[in-house]
Amino acid sequence: MSRLGRSRARRLGRRIGILLFALLVAVPTVMWTRQIMMALFYPEPGPRAESCKAGLVGLLQGLEHARGAATAAGPGERESLERFRAALGPAWQGRGELDSLCARSAKGEGRLREIDALRYAEEHAVRYEATALAHQRQRARQLEQELSLEPE
Repeated sequence: MSRLGRSRARRLGRRIGILLFALLVAVPTVMWTRQIMMALFYPEPGPRAESCKAGLVGLLQGLEHARGAATAAGPGERESLERFRAALGPAWQGRGELDSLCARSAKGEGRLREIDALRYAEEHAVRYEATALAHQRQRARQLEQELSLEPE
């Protein structure tokens, strides 16, 4: 093989190597990006709540269940957090639909915001065992009582 032929073969080999490397990086990146985007913009719908009140009660019950599951997980932060999120239940899968259901009343919107804040605080408490959470837990019990006394 002549010197010119080896030079062409080397360039071709280098280009093929670069192409293979680019494919090894680009294909998984595109796949993972698609999965993230689908999960973010097109989440799987959970069960539909019949009303704002029923949905709020379901969210509170899911939080109670998740809190218990997280404390039973043991000392590991990751294990506790995984159990907490897994135990939130189907009510939290349909959380997005409650925005439109509860938007009809200011009281419902306010309660939904409080419950969202409680979930955020509970999740952080699982990580950091915060003591300032006691007030929000007490308010959640009050909300549950108020909701059980109100007519549909």
